[in-house]
Amino acid sequence: MPRQISPSEVAVLERTLQVGAIGAIEPSIFPSLRSLQVTANCKCGCATVWFGPKGDAANGRILAEALATSNGQNISVIVWAEGTAIIGLEVVGPGSMPLPEVATVRNYSEA
Repeated sequence: MPRQISPSEVAVLERTLQVGAIGAIEPSIFPSLRSLQVTANCKCGCATVWFGPKGDAANGRILAEALATSNGQNISVIVWAEGTAIIGLEVVGPGSMPLPEVATVRNYSEA
């Protein structure tokens, strides 16, 4: 069942776009983040969420990627896009990692 994106998911998404953008990010994208609908969660139990009608079957490109810390572990946070739409916020790390604290999201150059 779809749900509204949470404030903590919005914050991590915004921070990842700010510090880890692969290319130019349209400024108009930031106000739209709060209206995203989560349509799927990762089946492994991590904090990865998918947006839009395709859910976790979406196929896109990396819009931004950053490092973060979750449960004391270094992880990657990836923002996926399809066309101009954000389709996913992926948390990549060992096991079922929770969403990282926003303050830990940083550019790879700060590793």
